[in-house]
Amino acid sequence: MGVAYERFQVPVSGGEITCGRWGTGEQIVVASHGITANHLSWQRVAELIVERSGDAVSMVAVDHRGRAGSSDTPGPFGLQAHADDLAAVLDHLGLESAPLAGHSLGGFIIANAAERHPGRVERLVLVDGGVPFPSAGPPPDPAEVDVEAVVQAVIGPALDRLDQRWPDEESYVDFFRAHPAFQPPNEWSPAVEAYVRYDSHVDDDGQIMSSARKDAVLVDGGAAIVDPTAAAAIERVTAPTTWIWCPRGILDDSPGLYPPDYVEGRTSQLAHVMSLLVDDTNHYTIVVSDHGAGAVADIILGGYETLPEC
Repeated sequence: MGVAYERFQVPVSGGEITCGRWGTGEQIVVASHGITANHLSWQRVAELIVERSGDAVSMVAVDHRGRAGSSDTPGPFGLQAHADDLAAVLDHLGLESAPLAGHSLGGFIIANAAERHPGRVERLVLVDGGVPFPSAGPPPDPAEVDVEAVVQAVIGPALDRLDQRWPDEESYVDFFRAHPAFQPPNEWSPAVEAYVRYDSHVDDDGQIMSSARKDAVLVDGGAAIVDPTAAAAIERVTAPTTWIWCPRGILDDSPGLYPPDYVEGRTSQLAHVMSLLVDDTNHYTIVVSDHGAGAVADIILGGYETLPEC
C-alpha cells in the first residue's frame, strides 16, 4: 500500500504556490527545496517519514515561487520572501508552529523563516545548506559582484540547465540520468525520475525546458551566496538545529559544499547547531537515495518525543 499523496495550492502575497503532502498524520513537518528543484525532491524522505512513523507524521513540501507548480507566481523572490511564504503555508494548514526542513537553498530559507517568524518554528533540519559557504576572504560588496558568475561558480550545471532546451521529456530525463551525481554506485530511482519529470516544462516553441525561472534562481542564489546578512540567518536564530552534510558535492566531487574542517569549526561557533555527516552521499543523493533519504527521515523523526510503535 502506497503513501497517501495530494497536491494543493496555498494563497501567498501576489498569488498562490503549489504544495504536496505525503501522509495524513496531524504532526506535520514542512520542507523547502533546493535552488532549481521542486517539492518532489522531498518525495523519498517524505515516504519514509510516513512509513516509519506509522503515518503519525506527514510532510508538506512547497514549490517555491519561480519553480514547477509555482513557476508563474510573481516575485518578489529572495530568502525572506520564501520564508514568509512558509508562514503562509503554516496558516493554511492551521498550524501555530512546526518543524522545518530545508535542502540546499531551502536550508537558508528555513533559517530566515526562523528569524522572521521565531514563534512558529519548532526546530530546523538543514540538509547540506543553510550555513554560509566557506569563503576565501572577506565578504564582497554585493553591489560590485557579478551575481550570475558567483552562482555559476557554486551550482555550475544546475544554472546552465536553465538556458538549455530538449526535444521531448524523455530527452530531458536522459540528460538528468547522465548527471555525475546519479552514476553508479549512486542511485537513479523512481523518486528522482518523478522529480525530473515534474520539472519539465514546454516552452513557446514546443521544446522542453526546466520549469525553474532563471531570474528567481539568480535572486535567491545571490542572497544565499553573496548577501552576508541573509545567508547568515542561522547565526542569529536560537531554534534547535541539526545540520546534515554530505562528503561529496553537486557533481559527486570531493569535498562537498562543506569541507570537514569547515563543518567542525562552524559547529563549534553555533551552540544551537548539531552537525551530522551522512556518509556515502552527494548533494543530490542525500535526499533522493534510499540511504540518504532514510538518514534524513530518521533525523526528522528523532525530534518527536513520542511516536506510536509501528
